[in-house]
Amino acid sequence: MRHFAFNSLNDTGWLVMLVVTVIVCVACIGLLSRYERRLVERRLGLTLLVLRLAVVAAVFLTLLEPVITWTMDRTETGRVLISLDVSDSMSTVDKQATQGERLRWLRAMNMIGNDSVDARLDRWQEAFDDDREPEWVDEGEANSATEREELASARRQQLNEMMESLEQTPRREVARRLISNGPSSLQKELTELAQVEMQVFAGKSELADEATLTELTDSPSDSLQTGTSDLMTGVTSTGGDDTAGPLAGIVLFTDGQDNAALDTERLLARARNLPVPVYPVMIGSERRPKDLAIGELSYPEMIYENDAAQLTAQIRTPGFDGEEVTVTLEPIDAPEHAQTQTMLTTDRSLDVEFKLDATQIGRRQYVLRVEPQAGETREDNNEKPFSVNVIDDDTRVLLLEGIARWEFRFLDNALSRDPHVEVDKIVYHQPYLGVLPETFFPRALPLPADGDGDVESPFANYDAVIVGDISPNDLPERGWTLLEQFVQEEGGTVVLTAGKHHFPKEFELPLVDQLLPVERVREIEEPGRHEQQPPMVRGFHLTLTPEGAREQFLQFDADRNENNRIWDSLPGHSWGLAGRAKPSATVLASLRDETGQGGLDFERQNAMIVQQHVGAGQVLWIGIDSTWRWRHRAGDQYHHLFWGQIARWAAKFKASAGNEHVRFGPERAEIALGEDALIRARWNQRFLNEFPNLEARAEFYSLQGEPGSRPVLTIPLKPTDSRTFIHEGTATGLLAGEYRVELHVDHADLGDETVSAELVVIETPTTELAELAANRDLLQQLADATGGRLFLPDEVDEIPVLFTDVTEHETSQEEIALWDHWLVLLLCFALLTTEWVLRKLNGLP
Repeated sequence: MRHFAFNSLNDTGWLVMLVVTVIVCVACIGLLSRYERRLVERRLGLTLLVLRLAVVAAVFLTLLEPVITWTMDRTETGRVLISLDVSDSMSTVDKQATQGERLRWLRAMNMIGNDSVDARLDRWQEAFDDDREPEWVDEGEANSATEREELASARRQQLNEMMESLEQTPRREVARRLISNGPSSLQKELTELAQVEMQVFAGKSELADEATLTELTDSPSDSLQTGTSDLMTGVTSTGGDDTAGPLAGIVLFTDGQDNAALDTERLLARARNLPVPVYPVMIGSERRPKDLAIGELSYPEMIYENDAAQLTAQIRTPGFDGEEVTVTLEPIDAPEHAQTQTMLTTDRSLDVEFKLDATQIGRRQYVLRVEPQAGETREDNNEKPFSVNVIDDDTRVLLLEGIARWEFRFLDNALSRDPHVEVDKIVYHQPYLGVLPETFFPRALPLPADGDGDVESPFANYDAVIVGDISPNDLPERGWTLLEQFVQEEGGTVVLTAGKHHFPKEFELPLVDQLLPVERVREIEEPGRHEQQPPMVRGFHLTLTPEGAREQFLQFDADRNENNRIWDSLPGHSWGLAGRAKPSATVLASLRDETGQGGLDFERQNAMIVQQHVGAGQVLWIGIDSTWRWRHRAGDQYHHLFWGQIARWAAKFKASAGNEHVRFGPERAEIALGEDALIRARWNQRFLNEFPNLEARAEFYSLQGEPGSRPVLTIPLKPTDSRTFIHEGTATGLLAGEYRVELHVDHADLGDETVSAELVVIETPTTELAELAANRDLLQQLADATGGRLFLPDEVDEIPVLFTDVTEHETSQEEIALWDHWLVLLLCFALLTTEWVLRKLNGLP
């Protein structure tokens, strides 16, 4: 119901003042009317009086602030997210499951049980869980021992047959039946209580509904990246829009495996930031199956010709203790050069090493295989492909430094001693006594003059430029313009390192701000007593983010847990610059949160190692000036490995092709299977002006296909919104392999030679099938961290009770203000104008 009210009636002081003002105005108008009666006729005088009083009344009512108010009751139903894991481990059939586990699954899927036998099944369940034979026949059910034995045998046989039928049912199917099968399925019961959103997930997630759930469960799409299990993806809603209700809880169907480069502590720290509880439903057996599987692989993605390189692989061997297994490393293009080792297994795992051939230039495809054994749970995890790129070029690096500080000295030493890295140095400020013709290091970087486009950029021949603590006078704006061009157009890598004296705090150039992957940079300093502590505990420490743990140049060990342990044990730092990561940047390492809470927001607000794509290239920010401290008690091991891997990472990234009209190529020359490939063409503006109707496309040709074959994919390249001279397109669904990407145009002449670049799609080795037992401990910790509860499959019918009160009622008061409406102003102007016109027409002042 609507109500009319005056807001100002609640303010007594204001109301009194208005009344007094109105009385004074009315009195003045009365005196004026008395005077005008001697000058005009009575009818006109009354008209003027009415108009003036109407203006006073309109203003008075306006200042009383009239409004129309009404009350609205809103009812908002909460939303429940059902998230189903469809990663490769969920395709496992749990042949090793205990009888207790199998009975739970049968009851959960309504394959056994009803009101009359549930009590007996409860007793059987208790017996199986205690690892003892159940009482198959209750007291009084049989009249003789023979009848009792026959009944027990029949029930035992019937239950065993039903349990054996589960050996054809993978985990995904068990979970799907729990969600949607039957008239009283979990989905239907929750729909009666709340809004239900469903999704499937693995490395990525995708929305599902009742119609598509079966298809997505049986045949997950490649875009889901089923070779990865990421529980954080599973507990992140992707479908809530403006019309959806507030999220009330997450029901997570999974086996608890997570191999998305998160250790348990970091995963739980992120989970604690979730706004709602998570209710995991554990699918699968906790018993480790008898199975051979290939686990972690450690190998260099790029090696130099004739370099010494090796593969270190972990072979999981549960259930095969003391048996011999054969492990083979086979080059796909040269199976006759396969290497084989026969080893005696343990009950857990063993490590095996193979030398990698670096004599042949190009990408070498390998497959590591362990021969299947009788009794294995699954054999599709017995081999794993990977590839290594053998190159003959050295990596070229340019160091720009203000003074020869400690970080520069150790960095110069590390890169100079690497036989496959050519390093040039510029040190702008260094002692010079005039004894020698020149200083030890060059002191200036030759820069071409503005507008001199014919002179090559000083950065053009480098793969990476590392910027140290330089001042604005050392590298002027012209230098930064060329450096930005090196990144944007040439696909180069710039590494920006923190400096105590100059960089980046003294720079106010927009170009520098654009290149920096962080903003709001602040000092982190641990002075005083911290300097007296041992190096391993002194100062602050860095910790890898999940994205950093996946980055190759941050790998100090193939095993992710060992790699995280190494990073956590590195010596601390007494000074650094932390910043907030820009939205488009990726945080690879952040300050360690000593409280243990952590989380995504903390990582982005305290970013220390950050990567950002800029045009065709990339920028890396390192917020410390003391990586040399990592040499404490480790020598060159970690410090040299860190900088050497950065140099190779930069060389691998820089890949583009073109001519005088265009620079063309993929954003990254190597992507993982399931990732999208961004193809970019950067046109010369004069060429675009000459051919304004240019239409570009990228054609993909498989290098494994027959010469002259048709393209496997063609995508249009469209101008970007912000820069019309850059045309981009995205390729999805590419299969693993090597591709030649050709640039073709219509309505323009690009020249006689085809512009092309290479793209490699690789199957990234994962540990998805290395561990097949369900991880109950992790799921219990996840539930505890979010205030949820862990459910077993036969307890799923208890979940709807948790969402019986997820409807929110909200009462709000709405109002429409009449006093500030434009019609009020129009009315006042109309009255005043009419009064003025009448006065002037009748000769009044």
